[in-house]
Amino acid sequence: MTRILFIHNTVMWYRIPFFKALTDIYSVKFIFNHGKVSNKLYGVDTPEEIEGLQGVEYEVLSNHLGIAWGLVQRAWEDYDLLVGGSWDSIPEIVESVYYLTVAWLRRKPIVLWREDWAWDDPSLKSRLLKPLKKFMIKISSAIVLPGTKHREYFLSLGSNPEKIFLMPNVSNQTIQKEDYNKTAQLKEKMNLKNKKIVLYVGRLIKRKGIQYLLSALSQLENEDLVLLIVGSGEYETELKSRVQELGLADKVIFTGNIPQENLVFYYLMSDLVVVPSITYGIGDPWVLVLNEAMYFKKPVIATEAVGAACDMIKDNENGFIVPEKDADALAQSMVKILEDDDLKLEMGQKSYEIIQNKFRYHNMVNGFKQAVEYSLNKE
Repeated sequence: MTRILFIHNTVMWYRIPFFKALTDIYSVKFIFNHGKVSNKLYGVDTPEEIEGLQGVEYEVLSNHLGIAWGLVQRAWEDYDLLVGGSWDSIPEIVESVYYLTVAWLRRKPIVLWREDWAWDDPSLKSRLLKPLKKFMIKISSAIVLPGTKHREYFLSLGSNPEKIFLMPNVSNQTIQKEDYNKTAQLKEKMNLKNKKIVLYVGRLIKRKGIQYLLSALSQLENEDLVLLIVGSGEYETELKSRVQELGLADKVIFTGNIPQENLVFYYLMSDLVVVPSITYGIGDPWVLVLNEAMYFKKPVIATEAVGAACDMIKDNENGFIVPEKDADALAQSMVKILEDDDLKLEMGQKSYEIIQNKFRYHNMVNGFKQAVEYSLNKE
């Protein structure tokens, strides 16, 4: 078996099936070097013993002064190929430059895994990072990216197109027969029977563009329409004030955070799922909410600031892609779906077909395998 040293900042629930599948093909040692990332983003800790990774070789490194010093030794261990590379924070940059340089000097193939695309970021930080990105691209043997927008960006940075491989992001949502009854019970408990339900799932931060979704909602005249906002975050108080200003108090419900295993009920009861993200410092690298909503046969609307949109949404087939910060376009797209039940069902079915054909774990694993095989054959 090919021996792989796989360095990643943390492990999220939706990555576990992917990591486990890789261990059936390769001899992989996973190093998780910044477990607090998952806590910051989703309120999920990365413990030393990770549920679901039984039988997988992994290590969760502690940080001191923000640095995972354990990587100093790990970079010199015996492996055939290294997966890693990050420029998301100063500690990760320092670590990545170190272990990637070590692998390069040792003539070990490097697979770079990123989710960046060309969002408009004129900041000094972005300009300073550009040479570093080009360095990592140059020394990598292969690059795995989730979608089309990401590929275009890495080509613009000078990457050889031959060494770019698409490895779509995948979520591990499932559905059980009893979930339908539980959904009906929850819907009745929340007094949502006979309501048209628009669903937003995610953090309540400015970059998610929820303020534009509220503006769009204010344009719709359907009295039986309700927006469920699932999640929490620093922007919540301002959003609640915005709801009052727009006179939407009887049309918007803030649920707070919902356990991952219970999200199925909210997806099932919804008529439409909207991802209204905007570019705010960065765009949204992917947004797995699209994967999840489409698995549950829902029409979806997303903005051009959503990395997954152009790969997952076929305009007028399973939903719509609208310009960011355009409440009018959001409202018009919502009306088209919500006022046509036949279209809603057709779009939901098309969403499911797209997921089944292109966004399952075997698609993700195949993309990774192609990158590994290419890297090893180039050596």
